[in-house]
Amino acid sequence: MAIVRPRDPRRRRSLVLAVAGALAATLLVLGISGTLSSWTRAILTNDSNAVEAAQSLILQETGPGDVVCTSTDGGGSGNSATCSTIDKYGGTAVPLGPGDHQTVTVTLTNTGTGSGGLTLTPGTCATSAGSPTASAELCDVATLTVVCTAPGTVDTSATPVVLSALAELTVAATLAPGASTDCTFDVALPASASPQVAGQIATQPLVWTLS
Repeated sequence: MAIVRPRDPRRRRSLVLAVAGALAATLLVLGISGTLSSWTRAILTNDSNAVEAAQSLILQETGPGDVVCTSTDGGGSGNSATCSTIDKYGGTAVPLGPGDHQTVTVTLTNTGTGSGGLTLTPGTCATSAGSPTASAELCDVATLTVVCTAPGTVDTSATPVVLSALAELTVAATLAPGASTDCTFDVALPASASPQVAGQIATQPLVWTLS
């Protein structure tokens, strides 16, 4: 016959206390972990960050036949380009005789976002071809008249100057963004020109500067 021993109430109480203690410890750890998480991660947001590019000057030249050259055509980050497709002296297709002249009109436009003054600076005039024994040069004989006005207006007050004596010209004191000016170049061979310049070709670089 099996002997049934009465349960020890102290043992049962110890078991209950152990389980309760473990549960309390788990809750305490969870509580501490939740609190400490704000100590191991810090966040700061900058929500207003901006940068602005400075104003720019961009010069566009439109010549006969709607040929267009822009200062940014040079590529890259530069703002300087060489335009060989617009000949402001009219070219050599029709040579000038004594008393003849030819006219070319171009439009200069500020397509940038800033305002600037526009100047035209001539380079050195060079004479080539013609008679090797000629005592006169076309650069010292042919004249140029430059007139720059607001588009659609006419100004006849300019004075002809021989190509070799051209000086820097202030085209516009201020050219605002989107504004433009028309410049007419009239090259002439005076009626009194010497036959010594026959067959000669005068070439001269012209530099526009918007600054």
